[in-house]
Amino acid sequence: MSQAAESAGAFIHAIVWAEHTTLWDLLSDRGRAAALSVATHNGLDRVVAGRIRDGLADPLERERFLQQLVGGLRRDLRSVELTELTVGECRNGDDGTVIVELETPSQLPGIDAWPAGHLILSHDRDRGWLVDRLDPRLAGP
Repeated sequence: MSQAAESAGAFIHAIVWAEHTTLWDLLSDRGRAAALSVATHNGLDRVVAGRIRDGLADPLERERFLQQLVGGLRRDLRSVELTELTVGECRNGDDGTVIVELETPSQLPGIDAWPAGHLILSHDRDRGWLVDRLDPRLAGP
């Protein structure tokens, strides 16, 4: 599970520092499909989405999409200070996935940290642990 936690940490780092190519590399096929589905729902042309999915997109199309992806993930985590977000407890999911809790320091006295959401990761034989989904928690403790 430590490798899953490392991948989760790298994913959060990529969001914080807008390393959009790294972020895309850390998404599983399921995660990429979900990102492209949200993007087409929000106006991305389906043909462009197909090119991005298949790795055939024009560099400018891909760059624009990945920048918007980072922006969307940042909006999902808007209730926390991104630079203070840390990886917390890891646990096994029922389907072979690993759920990695995300934590943020509390501003309340006597409370160390509160859950900011979690990442769900799956293992790919060739690419290692990859992010399937981010489930943010939008409220404080």
